[in-house]
Amino acid sequence: MKKIFLVLSFLLLIFLSACVNYEQYPIEPNIEYKSCKLIIADDTPIYHVLEFDFTDGDGDIGLNDDETMPPYDYNLFVEYLEMHDGSWKHFVNTNGDTVNFNARIPIITPEGLNKNIKGTIYDTIPINNFSDADTVMYIIYIKDRALNKSNIIETPQLIISN
Repeated sequence: MKKIFLVLSFLLLIFLSACVNYEQYPIEPNIEYKSCKLIIADDTPIYHVLEFDFTDGDGDIGLNDDETMPPYDYNLFVEYLEMHDGSWKHFVNTNGDTVNFNARIPIITPEGLNKNIKGTIYDTIPINNFSDADTVMYIIYIKDRALNKSNIIETPQLIISN
């Protein structure tokens, strides 16, 4: 009787472990806006902290330190827009270049067989002190190592005040 109980318990354990369901995501990354906080020090706006969630079905988010040439120079793309005279415009610096805040997400591929990944990304963006605009927004997307592009998200209008 004891052996039958042990065998049945073992078979039940195997059956239950085979029934573990993992979340499945598409292999293209997906992002979802959460928030953007303005950080102020000594009554001066210093930077924004963007927060957004991501998922990726094959977990190939991130770049190695030695990957620096296009198309692997950036994998987090952040366009910067300012409100001027009722319309959104990209900020152009004195060299005539459009200002953006592209960045690099490091390798975060999970260990093991299940490569589905989800998490939250926080990105710190300095406030543009070379502009008189008091309302800005960001347009954001990411790419994985297979160069799959995520959906595009936009922040709401963000008021910068001293």
